[in-house]
Formats: sequence, structure tokens, C-alpha cells
Amino acid sequence: MTSQLPAEPDTVSRADRRRAKRIEDILRIATSLLAERGYAATNLDEIAEVLDLSKASLYHYFPSKEHLILACLDRIGDSTNRQLRAVAASAAPPRDRLHEAIRAQVLVLTRDEPAGSAIFIHDLGLPEAARNRLRELTEQHDRLFRSIIDEGIRAGELHVPDPAIARLLMHGAINFIPSWYHRSARMSPEQLGDVVADELLRLFEGGKT
Repeated sequence: MTSQLPAEPDTVSRADRRRAKRIEDILRIATSLLAERGYAATNLDEIAEVLDLSKASLYHYFPSKEHLILACLDRIGDSTNRQLRAVAASAAPPRDRLHEAIRAQVLVLTRDEPAGSAIFIHDLGLPEAARNRLRELTEQHDRLFRSIIDEGIRAGELHVPDPAIARLLMHGAINFIPSWYHRSARMSPEQLGDVVADELLRLFEGGKT
């Protein structure tokens, strides 16, 4: 009779997984309400009711509405910037990286976080700490795009008379997508991401000598 080694313990307990799932649900509902109503009208009682939680239980996870909103910003901003950081650090040529970064951003806005996108685009009356964190995340986001574009210009793959204006036009075009994409079912988010990336790359392909 052969002996069996004892099973290795699960490194993440069931209680930890339940807690993580509960926090994810809270952040998802809070993000949706914040994007729809703004900070002042986002109500912790309603979030608790939707999730069948007591308000005391909600405060167990987040001690205040401001802490909850900061967590919503970090959840979306950190996840998005992490994706873009991986793209920026890849070994692909700069032009291909810029295409992939644009596509990734389109997918965030249309597929992954359609409600959360409004938080980074519209004035939702956030308190000062949240505005400062929003600004930090947005600046990190822009620096990642700028690093790819600058490298592409140095490598001779991208050609643009004014990189700053081209980059701002790119951001504006991408950020406007959620206002119209939901009205059309002509293409999937993935197809849209490819089309938008192809079109916006034209901003960086002018001025060739």
C-alpha cells in the first residue's frame, strides 16, 4: 500500500475568497452609482441594500464613503495602468505597442469598466483626496502613452509635428467612445478596439520626410 503525501493547504482560505468577492461586489455597485449620480448622491445605504448588507457590515469593509470612492478609483486606475505598463514594457516595436495600448484602453471603456470610465472623464464632485488620487492615476496613464510615443518618434516609427497635441486628441477621441458606442451593435468591443487603434495611429504617421 503506497502512502500519499498530505494535500498542501490552500494558500487562500475560503473566508479570504468570500471577503475578496464581497469587496469586489461593493466596489462594482459603488462605481456604477458614482458614475451615474456623482459623489454627493452616491448613498451608502443604497449600496448596502443592493448587496443585502447592513450599513454596519459595509463600514466593516470601508470606514467612510470617501474611503470607498478612493478604492473605486484605485481598482479601475491601477488595473488599467497595470495593463498599459505591461504593453509599454513589451519587446514589440513602439508603433505596435501604441496600437495595443489604444486597443487596451478602448476595451476598458467599452467592455471591462464601462461604468467606471465616467469617473475619470466627468466632474462628479469628488472630495479633495479623491480628486488628488484621480489626478495621480490620470498622470500615470498619460505618462505610459507618452513613453511609447516618444520612443516611437526617436526610433523613426512615428512622425508627428506636435506630439502633445496629437496625444491629447487621441485621449479625447478614446474618452468620447462610451457616449456613442452603446448605440451601435455593429461590432464587438474587440473589433472596435482594432478599428479605433488603426484610425488613431494616423495621428502619429503624418509629417513624414
